[in-house]
Amino acid sequence: MALRQMIKERHSNSLNQKMREYYIHGTVPFVVVSQINPEKVNIGKVINTINRKVPKELFHGVDGVYVAHLPEFDEREINAVYKDAAIYVTNQQDSDMDILDDIIHELAHATELHFTDQIYGDDKIEIEFLSKRKKLYRILKNEGHSVNINDFLNVDYDHDFDFYLYDDIGYNALAGYGQNVFLSPYSATSLREYYATAFTDYFLYDRSSLKNLCPAACSKIIELISDKKKSKS
Repeated sequence: MALRQMIKERHSNSLNQKMREYYIHGTVPFVVVSQINPEKVNIGKVINTINRKVPKELFHGVDGVYVAHLPEFDEREINAVYKDAAIYVTNQQDSDMDILDDIIHELAHATELHFTDQIYGDDKIEIEFLSKRKKLYRILKNEGHSVNINDFLNVDYDHDFDFYLYDDIGYNALAGYGQNVFLSPYSATSLREYYATAFTDYFLYDRSSLKNLCPAACSKIIELISDKKKSKS
């Protein structure tokens, strides 16, 4: 709450910026704190897309979406974050799909926090993720890369391992190695990012590919949607 109040007050006092507020599903505030290029992003279309594609029940625990470029975005080299019950996303966006991807990805992390047991309690996503990690390990080893199986069996985010995949292997090469294994190189970095990438793909991209490549994750998302809709009925 303190962060939200701080950025709202800071930008409200600026003579060069005018904060605008919209609503997702008529109830979740979508606040444009920092000006966004209207030639690149149509906020109305972005909100309409979210309303049309993402059930309102999945916004449980999200008090608002704030478009503002936080200092930690530069420090951590990220574009968005879910923290203190709100989604914060940078105003430096290239398109409607660019900002939608950021928002839905962070919404996935919000659902992880509020529906942890339902998403991870039966270990199905973790089993699927580790199976893919082991396959990637074998591929990289056969290609002559120096790999440690323990790194691939750790489902939590590890900065050194992330850097190894990003810098030593390289995401372009990893995309080739992981073709038909992971949805994207980033989804291989941790279990949470595997789920969040699947969640984003389910709502924004090709569901048929997701179902074929990540059946456990896809089924869990469908189950989550169905359960939350039933609980509201």
